[in-house]
Amino acid sequence: MKKTTVLKAGTLALFVAAAASGITSCTADDIINVLATALGMDSTNIDQHTGYDWEEEDTEHLEDDINILNIVDDDYEGQGYVDLTNYLPPIGDQGQYGTCVAWASAYNARTFLFARENGYTKSQLADKSKHFSPKYIFYALSNRSSCDGSYFEEVLDLIQKEGVATMQSMPYESMGNCSGDPSSSQRSNAANYKIKSYREIDITKPSNIKAYLDQGRVIVFGAQLGDEFMLADRDFSYLYEQTSFNYSGMHANHAMVIAGYDDNKGPHGCFLVVNSWGESWGNKGYIWVDQEYMCGGKFAFCGFVLNGFNEAPAISTTTNEVVNPISGIDVIPTDLSYDDYEVDESETDPDEIENAEDPLWRTCYYDVFNAGSSSIPASSDWAICLLYYDAYNANNYDVLLADYYSDDNGDPGEVEPLWDPSDARRTLGLKAQAYSWNHVNVGGGKSVATAVFGDDAEDGFAWSFKMPSDLNGDYYIVLVADAFNSLEESNKDNNYLYLTNTKGGPLHFVNGVSNDATVSLKAKAKMMRPKQNDPSPCQTMVNENNLNTYTPAEISAMINAEKESGRLKTKALKWAKSAEGQAVMAKAKRGYKAK
Repeated sequence: MKKTTVLKAGTLALFVAAAASGITSCTADDIINVLATALGMDSTNIDQHTGYDWEEEDTEHLEDDINILNIVDDDYEGQGYVDLTNYLPPIGDQGQYGTCVAWASAYNARTFLFARENGYTKSQLADKSKHFSPKYIFYALSNRSSCDGSYFEEVLDLIQKEGVATMQSMPYESMGNCSGDPSSSQRSNAANYKIKSYREIDITKPSNIKAYLDQGRVIVFGAQLGDEFMLADRDFSYLYEQTSFNYSGMHANHAMVIAGYDDNKGPHGCFLVVNSWGESWGNKGYIWVDQEYMCGGKFAFCGFVLNGFNEAPAISTTTNEVVNPISGIDVIPTDLSYDDYEVDESETDPDEIENAEDPLWRTCYYDVFNAGSSSIPASSDWAICLLYYDAYNANNYDVLLADYYSDDNGDPGEVEPLWDPSDARRTLGLKAQAYSWNHVNVGGGKSVATAVFGDDAEDGFAWSFKMPSDLNGDYYIVLVADAFNSLEESNKDNNYLYLTNTKGGPLHFVNGVSNDATVSLKAKAKMMRPKQNDPSPCQTMVNENNLNTYTPAEISAMINAEKESGRLKTKALKWAKSAEGQAVMAKAKRGYKAK
């Protein structure tokens, strides 16, 4: 098929053609029509080889990626040169259909994951049984009546939930109006090729893009196209600007893949972009784009990475997997609730009364049980944390409470329910509203509350804290046993216990207050004496309704990276010096629920 990318006509040719047709005052569409007619092209199809429907993308409610490499090194400079095209299929051609998102996501990015996981060579990738079908995407999408555009969320959701068939199973041909339906055998084929998750990334920083490429991960992205891009050929060195835009609507927006970079190409370095317009466009289907122009807000405007089932972190979130069968230790959060501030009815202390009247002040009741047979010595230096994080941007999080079990302080058997914050931060490198230290061993078959306060604390701890007044949006609250991954346990999947709304989703906050008064009954049900390797009452938020939400393993990896990089400590010092931080820490308290 002919398309605009094969045109190599200058401004003079445009006006000569326009004058020859008798047009003296031209709109952009007039010029396109005249030029198309002069070259024997159908102008109605001149822009049908794009099709990214950007207006449908809901980026505010798509999970942002947690890039551990950038947490460890925020000024990451990269390796200088990366080329990941050996794991990509041959350059494809979407023809006159608005199927670019399917080509970028399924044909290129999904094939890349499959090839990398299986170690396929470039010659092996000539086999269509190893490519994934854009046609399948369009035929499997519901309510599809044309081939005229799609967006990343719907396409990636489909690949995650149902998978995508191979090109061998469903070739990209006889497209019609894309309103067909895959056969049962094609759907069965697709089910073998699901992805684990996908994450939105920050496309505004070259260092961020390079970090993913250095990790061996390609990026699918959306861009706005101008005429310089449209008309690129093999003599085109690299794209550094676009000065004219003869396209509008979704036909100005296109989906592609970033598969490499070269810091020595051009004045700022360039990214290698993979297109789906065949080898007659660009440099045999590829183009270099200046790094600053890519990220400067005038070209790329969103990006995503795909995660296969073998992507790290590899901790299971659904099978409750035993990872160390010989370990006699297994800590399981058994109780968690988030209630009104606890105050005795006879209380006369003005601070207590003020806290009870403030909806931002809450009391958390919780306990963690060592379901193993072996005692956990205080020398293990392990911690329990209560934290909250944004359901769509987990980098927006805070630790509310930090409960530390160690022999670093005091004598055996001693505890400090309100540990001095400055000492705690120096030891843990961790921000929290309140800290405790406990120089105690937690025996097998014992809860932490009874280990600290004795049998009177059989119903767990009671600990108060204040939610930030600027907290707005959807957040998860989660209790994490062994928050620093310090213990050699038999099972790490069951280290987490989530609070949810009544529908099993995140809590919604407005100015720090959640109207989701009733949380998941699973989370409120206390497990008195769980057996080793039992699941916690609500150990993950990944379920059929929330397939793409963050896994506990992602959250745990993020917390550890933040702590080890020192960023948590920096965050802590800033908050502790504020008037609000000092006031909150002065009022927070830990006790226990007497049985």
